[in-house]
Amino acid sequence: MILARLLTPKEIGIFSLCAALLAVASIFRDFGVSEYIIQEKNLTKEKLSGAYALTTMTAWLMALGLFFSRDMFASFYNEPALIDVLNILCINFVILPLASPGFALLNREMQFRNIFVVQFSSTIIHAVTAVALAFLGFSYMSLAWASLTGIVIQTLLIMYYRPRDSLILPNPLQIAHVWRFGIMFSSSRAIDSFNRNVHEFVIGRQFGMEALGIFSRALGLINLFWNNVTAAVTRVASPAFASTYRDSEEQLIILYRKAVAVFTVIAWPFFSFVALDSERIILLLFGDQWLAAAPLASILAISALISSVFSMAPNALIAMGHVKRRLQISLLIAPVHIIGIGIASLFTTWTVAAVWIFSWSVALMLYNYHLSVTLKFTYIDLVKSTLCSFKVTLITVLTLFATSQLLGMTGLHDLLLLPLEACAAALAWFVSVRLLKHPVQEEIMNVYIQFRSAKGEA
Repeated sequence: MILARLLTPKEIGIFSLCAALLAVASIFRDFGVSEYIIQEKNLTKEKLSGAYALTTMTAWLMALGLFFSRDMFASFYNEPALIDVLNILCINFVILPLASPGFALLNREMQFRNIFVVQFSSTIIHAVTAVALAFLGFSYMSLAWASLTGIVIQTLLIMYYRPRDSLILPNPLQIAHVWRFGIMFSSSRAIDSFNRNVHEFVIGRQFGMEALGIFSRALGLINLFWNNVTAAVTRVASPAFASTYRDSEEQLIILYRKAVAVFTVIAWPFFSFVALDSERIILLLFGDQWLAAAPLASILAISALISSVFSMAPNALIAMGHVKRRLQISLLIAPVHIIGIGIASLFTTWTVAAVWIFSWSVALMLYNYHLSVTLKFTYIDLVKSTLCSFKVTLITVLTLFATSQLLGMTGLHDLLLLPLEACAAALAWFVSVRLLKHPVQEEIMNVYIQFRSAKGEA
């Protein structure tokens, strides 16, 4: 919110393009090592040493590749500033192999308290650094330096919290244990990552850095949910699915059904709110220089309603060891999305945003087909899992719409209307969850009980 008022759309666009490049490269940097460590049933010291060796080798090779190709990348976009940003971001790839296996072990052992400390601390340092440097006039470089600072803090904390018996030297001779899983997983993740970021490369080339900055801000609003809610849920879901599957496949089906129900009842009302009120949200969070992002955010929010249905599916497939199926899905979705982006870029950024709706519809069908084969989670199961979430969302949206119409008659300023609408929608959500006895109610009660217990102990 602060950076949106300190940096221009063009400055954001410059960093966003470099971040997109690194997002794709990061998949090969890790090479599926983190997921291998989480799902491996018999994780020996030999396998762990091979994982360390593989992630170090791939990360350092990617760092060299990015460093020596930075001039070509900047020349293609006719933007010399990209060189300076990539110079800093390449250092991240040199540092990260020291942390990523340890972080995966923390996830495998479900040490989420320590993970919270690591992520919260590094995020705070990242945010403070970015804002301070932007205020001092470092422009787009403030984001690059903040990224590096956050990674350094994260690495130091992970080295402190990692399990004591995980201090193992990398052994290239043990890479074979990880290689097959890594090549399958990293290939599918790389395709997925390129799908998610291909618009950055196309828009930056076709419409310029300012248009890219505007589009990134719209997508950034949608990603507030993915980064702060979905990332947290999937971080717990991956080891939970894997642990449950090791015990019982039938229990995994039950857990997945519940995960879909709980996730959609949170995601659907959020994205519906964004789709309906994107202009007010953009104005409140980022300021009037970003208002052009509002209609794009509404379109992307509609696509997010679809993608939230299968957000847990990749984690379930990986937990069952079906990494090949995940790759097959990615290979089918990729050409649909990439060709769609290419054609849409001949028109406007609005048409580019609309491609997500079609792409995620195809992805939903593919993921649920493979889940019906591997987990016996059919389309009927999908409807049953999401039906109550749909009812809750419908009540919430109708309440939001009615509140908006009533408050609109009062003449209140838009920035006052938005919090009031949000409060009314939240109240409607809680009441409907209670009345309809949605599965998320159990999770809310568990959190409440844990909070009361912790408060009592204090």
